[in-house]
Amino acid sequence: MRTEVQHLRRARSLYAATGLLVIVVVGLLAWLNWNRVSVRKYEMNVAFDGKAPWGNVGPESESEKAPTVIYRRVGQSYCYTAFQLPGLRDRLETEKKSRVTVEYNVFTIFGHEGRYTLRSVDGIALAVGNRIIQNTREFGGQILLNGDEASKCP
Repeated sequence: MRTEVQHLRRARSLYAATGLLVIVVVGLLAWLNWNRVSVRKYEMNVAFDGKAPWGNVGPESESEKAPTVIYRRVGQSYCYTAFQLPGLRDRLETEKKSRVTVEYNVFTIFGHEGRYTLRSVDGIALAVGNRIIQNTREFGGQILLNGDEASKCP
């Protein structure tokens, strides 16, 4: 009788330890993949006053000025981000920059790429992960031309 009781206690302890281990592993995997941020770097072209190669990129509202557009070719199409940040625009225009280094924060949730934000333009920090350093009021996406298929921008 005593060995049977000891065997049952040992089995319950083993089940409890296994259950706890499963909970810890699942929790750790969720925590590690929950909201991962990676950085991507590109050399991109600059267009001032919303004048991009595919046409004008207008402001988000009629009360705003035309945005600065940074873009790169993907096949025959373009990935772009338009933003409003007068100080950065003035600096790029004064230095007559037509190409700049751009970094993006790319957010991945459970292995799937989601949104992205500008991290820096020409070495000027705009955001680090979710922390915004300078509010850029940005928007962007992809312009599909000549039958190209959609790709993930940035």
